[in-house]
Amino acid sequence: MLRGEVRPVATFIAGTTIACVALMSCGTVDPGPDVGPPAGCNAPPAFFVTDVWPKYFQQYQCGQSDCHDAATGHGFFRLQPVAGVTAPDPNAPVSTWPDAWQANFRAVQQNLSCSSPGSSAVLAIPSGRGTPHPPGDVVTDKPGGDALFNMWLSGS
Repeated sequence: MLRGEVRPVATFIAGTTIACVALMSCGTVDPGPDVGPPAGCNAPPAFFVTDVWPKYFQQYQCGQSDCHDAATGHGFFRLQPVAGVTAPDPNAPVSTWPDAWQANFRAVQQNLSCSSPGSSAVLAIPSGRGTPHPPGDVVTDKPGGDALFNMWLSGS
């Protein structure tokens, strides 16, 4: 009787081993396309400080109260107030910038398209070329905004 009971266990182990070997020889499993949000791009930080912030985000008051400011703003895009915060040295590493400037640069960077600067969310939406912007089109100089973002992201 003992012999009859061992044989099914041995058969099970042998069958399991063969199945495992067969599965390992099939290669890797393709997980499919990446469906996460776009990764943004590595935009040059110096140009953000010297040109993009003052000529675009500050000019159009993107980080002001009841727009995209971190405390009371609307939507997912939020900016920290930098009024009264000394602008960082454009050539210094981002990690040494004041916290508000670091946060703003990273928030903007996540909403850029280096391959297509004009379709960057931070330019396209307030320019009326993307998802509707609740207060409407706020970028009054669209060619100037396009040129600024193209210049900024052309080497990225």
